[in-house]
Amino acid sequence: MNLKNKNILLISPEPWNHIFVSKHHYATHLAKKGNKVFYLNPPSNSDRIEKIDFENLFSVHYTGFIKGLRFFPQFLQKHVIGKKFEQLQHLCKVKFDIVWSFDNSVFFDFSALPEEVFCISHIVDLNQDFEFKKAAKTADLCLGVSKPIVDKLKLYNNNSFYINHGFNEDNKSDQSAKIKLPGKERVKAFYAGNLNILYLDWDLVKACVNKFSNVDFVFAGPWRNNDIKDMLSSKNNFHYLGVLSSSELSKYYQCSDILLIIYKYSEFPDQLSNSHKMMEYLASGKMILATWTEEYQLLAKRGLIKMAKTDEDYVEMFSAIINNIGFWNSEKMQEERKKFAKKNTYNNQIKAIEKILANGN
Repeated sequence: MNLKNKNILLISPEPWNHIFVSKHHYATHLAKKGNKVFYLNPPSNSDRIEKIDFENLFSVHYTGFIKGLRFFPQFLQKHVIGKKFEQLQHLCKVKFDIVWSFDNSVFFDFSALPEEVFCISHIVDLNQDFEFKKAAKTADLCLGVSKPIVDKLKLYNNNSFYINHGFNEDNKSDQSAKIKLPGKERVKAFYAGNLNILYLDWDLVKACVNKFSNVDFVFAGPWRNNDIKDMLSSKNNFHYLGVLSSSELSKYYQCSDILLIIYKYSEFPDQLSNSHKMMEYLASGKMILATWTEEYQLLAKRGLIKMAKTDEDYVEMFSAIINNIGFWNSEKMQEERKKFAKKNTYNNQIKAIEKILANGN
């Protein structure tokens, strides 16, 4: 199957107005290939369709399903899902060729949809574990971004394949518009992401901030008020920037010396085996220090990034990096990291999926 000139219903657990993540990037890149992409937002209080600032791309709002649908008898589940699908086709005034779902909490029984509709279950987060089995079993194709996800998908569907996170090559913020990161120290360590997630290892963050007073730690992203935030904000070498737009992040990466991934690897090894953040960071070229991220072992062996399995190793590696920052951010090292990211553009990931489809899967 060629992913061109198709009507695609792309189902996302994040709304269109969310900071752009993989679902948004797949939507925009599929639309550029001449597909009409209908981005289905999480359920809301109305049924409507909005044209947005991308050609061939529409934001679709719908009222969702009856509460407790997953507990209904299967024949009734299928009836409700099929009826809702018909309503969406009527709303969008098209017949969908493909349903591309990143969310197995809705439309989780693809067998309820017309036989001619090709259904893809694309899992990029292991916390997408609502109706995992049923969605995987009834999909025509399953995709996952890590070995643990693909292994789990294969329990229910042999047509399950690995596709890494993508890099958005279209994100070209004005690099000539230089910014200055806060703080008086020479070395800048930067982290951007949702600071409310349970995976962040705040004990390790505190240990690094306390030990490396000669480094400015700069964090950005949504963050509710809490004791950790108050405590870190009282440190002279810790700086919180608030929420930054995804289109501006690359400028902040460029002004940093070390990009951080600092998660509770030992508690959540499967969930943290492939962070989407890693690909963003690699595209900047800057040095990355991460807690263990299984899918990037080969890059660590090549010396392009550093990854630690223990807090002690993380702190030791941090020290080694800041003492030789010129080497880690040399032009050669930065180019190698960028080269890796460019192999994983969203266009290339879509080509890889087309190749899977061409082989009869």
